[in-house]
Amino acid sequence: MKRLHRVGLHTSMDLPTIRLHRLERNRLTLHRLIKWVGIASGTIVALSSLAAVLPRRWGYQPLRCEASPYRVYVAGEALHVNLILPVQNEAFDWRGFLDLKTIGSETRGNYQYLKFGWGDRDFYRNTPSLQQLKVSRTLRSLFWPGNPTTMHVQGYDQLPNDAGVDLRCIGVSRADYLNLVAYLKGSFQLNQGKPIRIQNAFSPTSGFYEGTGHYSLARTCNTWAAQALDAAQINAPWWSAIAQPIMYQLPKPSP
Repeated sequence: MKRLHRVGLHTSMDLPTIRLHRLERNRLTLHRLIKWVGIASGTIVALSSLAAVLPRRWGYQPLRCEASPYRVYVAGEALHVNLILPVQNEAFDWRGFLDLKTIGSETRGNYQYLKFGWGDRDFYRNTPSLQQLKVSRTLRSLFWPGNPTTMHVQGYDQLPNDAGVDLRCIGVSRADYLNLVAYLKGSFQLNQGKPIRIQNAFSPTSGFYEGTGHYSLARTCNTWAAQALDAAQINAPWWSAIAQPIMYQLPKPSP
């Protein structure tokens, strides 16, 4: 009797009904999962958008470029921000840190300005323009952990006036200028106090150096630039994946 009773319990619900219940349970679980993923994704997008427009300094009043001997130039491209500093001024001389004759394939080295950028080593070295951008490389640089980085340096005889580049100038104090210099120097890996050069870059006056830190969605080339500006007390957004939020916080050129 006991055996028949157990059999009766198992057979009281036919197999199609059991499968239907399981499918319904799985459907509800998947629905909840999709709902929470959607909420989490929406929250991340909302917070990222908010961080991209919120300034780090409310009521920020920058020094006019012509009013200070210590000037920082910010070059905004479609997706990327670079920083440009004079080779030397009263506060600092980059020739004591970088060998200007070995930055790129051009060996004369008598530059007046240096442009600095930081980014994912593989992406930066293999993407000379947007036309060469690969989705697989982009996704790996954003989501793969522990991506090594590089510093890109380019020398100029005069301030660049490249098409499609939004160039801004901000005056800073001497102390803030030196804070920015220290931030940039700290972005280079060093060997016996000197930056470790990797290879020539895409221009005869540019080269790649070993960088510090790791690249990810949380710390992109533009969040690096924003932190550099923040080191010099220049206004910047709290977070920026692209160039436009950074440029939005900077004073526009005088007409």
